[in-house]
Amino acid sequence: MCPNFCILYLENTELTECRICEHARYISRIDKGRTLVAYRKFRYFSITPTLQRLFISPKTTKHIAWHHLYNMVDRVMVHSFDSEAWKHFNRVHPQSSVESRNMHLGLCTDKFIPFKLFVAPYSC
Repeated sequence: MCPNFCILYLENTELTECRICEHARYISRIDKGRTLVAYRKFRYFSITPTLQRLFISPKTTKHIAWHHLYNMVDRVMVHSFDSEAWKHFNRVHPQSSVESRNMHLGLCTDKFIPFKLFVAPYSC
């Protein structure tokens, strides 16, 4: 990927620099035996096999479904399950809240800079 987070390169593409910021794709390193080393690498891990492994084991299944039997204590939010957003989602999508093993997934985009709106990358 571009060091400035502009684009992702496909593995087989012949681009040697970013089309947007014109930053070089590779660091020239002759001393290590390899001539081309990428500035940044993007790694993708499929979530489907991970979720399937979670549901195979009875030990992890009970931890996944804990929120189905959970009761709020003293109206204090101690988990995202207590939030109004989660309750609203369950009201809007009742078929999703019936099954105790259904999961709500969150997305974290660490150091992602959409359209270069920020000067410094934000890390959450």
